[in-house]
Amino acid sequence: MIDIALLRNEETKEATIEALGKRGVALVMVQELLELDKKWITASEELENLKAKKKEASKIIPSASAEVKMQILEEMKVVDAEEKTLAEHEKKLAQDREIAWKKLPNIPLPDVQAGGEQDSFLVIESDTAIPDSSATPKNYMELMGNRIDMERGAKVAGARFTYLSGDMARLQLGITSYVMDMLAQEGFTQVAPPVLLNQQAMAGMGYLDQAGDEVYQTQDALYLVGTSEQSLGAMHMNEILDSKTFPLRYAAFTPCFRREAGSHGKDVKGILRLHQFDKVEMFSITTPEKSEEEHQFLLARQRAIMDAFALPYRVVRLAADDLGGPSAKTYDIETWIPSQQTYRETHSTSNTTDYQSRRLNIRYKTETGDMQKVHMLNGTAIALSRLLIALIENHQKADGSVRLPVCLHPYLPFQNLAPVR
Repeated sequence: MIDIALLRNEETKEATIEALGKRGVALVMVQELLELDKKWITASEELENLKAKKKEASKIIPSASAEVKMQILEEMKVVDAEEKTLAEHEKKLAQDREIAWKKLPNIPLPDVQAGGEQDSFLVIESDTAIPDSSATPKNYMELMGNRIDMERGAKVAGARFTYLSGDMARLQLGITSYVMDMLAQEGFTQVAPPVLLNQQAMAGMGYLDQAGDEVYQTQDALYLVGTSEQSLGAMHMNEILDSKTFPLRYAAFTPCFRREAGSHGKDVKGILRLHQFDKVEMFSITTPEKSEEEHQFLLARQRAIMDAFALPYRVVRLAADDLGGPSAKTYDIETWIPSQQTYRETHSTSNTTDYQSRRLNIRYKTETGDMQKVHMLNGTAIALSRLLIALIENHQKADGSVRLPVCLHPYLPFQNLAPVR
């Protein structure tokens, strides 16, 4: 959730509304929240006044005469009834206020441009050249044959599931090991987190209010993670952290599960958009003053991975209306896919500022002793299905084999993927 004080304060109110407007947030949504907030504050104050009145009466009663005592007790019966009614009203206002509050996405940072997908801003292109297209490149499905088995995946689980076998399965493990080693050298703590979260944790990360239709829920009221960011962020729920340990940097390798409810008809063939895929995620916790620096650090790690894999890519900063709900700023890495002759998103890194930590109540003590919400950031290290596509197509050879990047050779018993027989 955003800091509601920014909307209460007349000095910051208009700028905050304008920033939310860049994301397409209608003014009526903000007005609804402010109206509910005002009513809730009034009800809370009235409730506190009644409690204070009862407390004052309790001090008088012991020394009061029988007649006065009886009179006070009769008055308190009326106050008790008023308090009960007001408490129920205040509770309902608090619930309605929280619902309206959670509907608002994060406030975009000042350098995030207005607009949607078509307004993404190119930040940088990699030095790796796009492969020569004079020879028509083969699609990764042609190159791998039944090592990517969508038919059997569909047979046992439905559309958008697959089996990877043989050297493809081994390659995935090799890539994961290389990336996890690389991140460990950069000071990331490796974590094996749960992939099922309770409602409080998943809602706290901001993935139920605005993207709930993308999340799988079990019969036990647990939710499957769509990214290990959700597990890593919720790990410190309701904790006060020591800022001397910042930045906290975590790396996790997990399966991820997404319903892809909003992508009907998109990328229905192949492994670009699956319901289940494996991913290495980076996650950082730091102070507000250091969050932009940490964001650039995560982006640099992503670029280092892509450079090691010798893949052509570009970095784009997303426009405000294209941001995920919790994000205040997001960079995407888009990698060249030869068979499509275009760039496709393979990585994303976001600064969610204090949006998630406010929901999760994750704080730290400042040097002055004040409690402040931490800033939380996340970034894809590798989303394996998409990375495999890019590696296979960009490093294919004329005979149908695939030359693997040198960085992977120590992690694999082979240096090439053999052509389809």
